[in-house]
Amino acid sequence: MKRIIFAIFAVALISPNAFAQEIETKSLEELYADAIAEGGELVIRAGGDKDDQADYYLDMFKTRFPEINVTHSVDLSFYHASRYDNALKTGDKANVPDIIQLQTLHDFDYYSERGLLERYKPKNWEKVYPDYRDPHGNWVGLFGVAFTNVFNTSVIDEENAPRDALDYLDPALKGKVILTYPHTDDAVLYQFWHLKEKYGWEYLEKLVATEPTWVRGTSMPYVSIDNGWYGASFTTSWAFVPWPGSDTRLALPEEDFFLTWFQVAAIPTDANNKAAAKLYLNWMLSEEFQGNWLQFPVRMDIESPGGYKSVHHYNTSPADFHRFMLKRELVERFRLQLEQLVGEHQGPPPLEMDYSAKP
Repeated sequence: MKRIIFAIFAVALISPNAFAQEIETKSLEELYADAIAEGGELVIRAGGDKDDQADYYLDMFKTRFPEINVTHSVDLSFYHASRYDNALKTGDKANVPDIIQLQTLHDFDYYSERGLLERYKPKNWEKVYPDYRDPHGNWVGLFGVAFTNVFNTSVIDEENAPRDALDYLDPALKGKVILTYPHTDDAVLYQFWHLKEKYGWEYLEKLVATEPTWVRGTSMPYVSIDNGWYGASFTTSWAFVPWPGSDTRLALPEEDFFLTWFQVAAIPTDANNKAAAKLYLNWMLSEEFQGNWLQFPVRMDIESPGGYKSVHHYNTSPADFHRFMLKRELVERFRLQLEQLVGEHQGPPPLEMDYSAKP
């Protein structure tokens, strides 16, 4: 018995990476050829709350790899996760996507623990921030998303635009602020959790008392601000570099903490088009894409756009958001508390909203 134990220990010392997943070495062109030979199909389920949210990067992917037929849908991440769950339960392999790309980070831990994700490390995997790459290759982050101050300079002068939480209590902003119901989105819920932790429950009561316009989903706030219907929000996102012709700007807080996470993706073990899925992950981690992303890149060696520094230079923590998402009991209890404070959500689901009309 001692010899057996010693032998196992010796193997572990001699070959610590014996069971490690190898990092991809094929080029994008080689992976492209593999995907075409497989059939040239790719099915992606992307988390989001507006049906065109994936167009920016998928249009680039389709242009780069025109022989891949991409089928995708954007929906709230927990709906995509539950559909995947149902496909697994019923054995409906036809409805298993090739890529699940979700904001509900705890789902990846759940699937990993049950062996439901393909172990795969795309090229440049080692350049991804360590907190956003599974050590076994079950999942990997693709791009950063920061929720922070977004404002329209034609509605609010830039020097008067809110930067920190207390600024949103300014009576001059009454009627100009639009916020996402925090109990309908875990990312916004996380923002309110940190506001409560820093400023106390009293701050949340004062914020609600300013009577901001509340909406479901995080897309309507940036659409409304860009259209000039409202002046500011902190429960939405925008590109670091303003779009040409737009008066909408993103501004990081001067003192307060803000939310950032990296949207994560994985290949289900029952995916039908794994070669195409691998091509997608490799392209998303390539310099081609990372150097053109609108906010924080997930790679440590790629600079952020617009002169911004890396994510670790700011008062934000993508890893902390992941930890928050794992604390489901805390999340659900806080969600119900905020529903009592803010009130039941009103209006249609985000994907059914009329984005041409002021809410």
